[in-house]
Amino acid sequence: MCAEMALDIADLIIVKKGCPKSATYREAIYKLGEYKVVPSRFAYNFAYIAGLRNFLAHDYLRETIPTLEEFLKSKLADLEKFIRIIEEQA
Repeated sequence: MCAEMALDIADLIIVKKGCPKSATYREAIYKLGEYKVVPSRFAYNFAYIAGLRNFLAHDYLRETIPTLEEFLKSKLADLEKFIRIIEEQA
């Protein structure tokens, strides 16, 4: 859910800036970096969130617990940073 919400927020910001909606979730994150909403290096590193969202949404027959555990151990801070950056922009 958090990955989906971050991507929806990215799409919303892009559209509010008057730009066309991104074709992919990954592109939406890259565009945030391109438009200086988030630092471009962060956008490049955070784009994995699109893959995580897709994995969770479409690979529901596979075991997702190890992937979620890895995210919580090493990537949750990225999501928190994304939220802080977006809050600063608001």
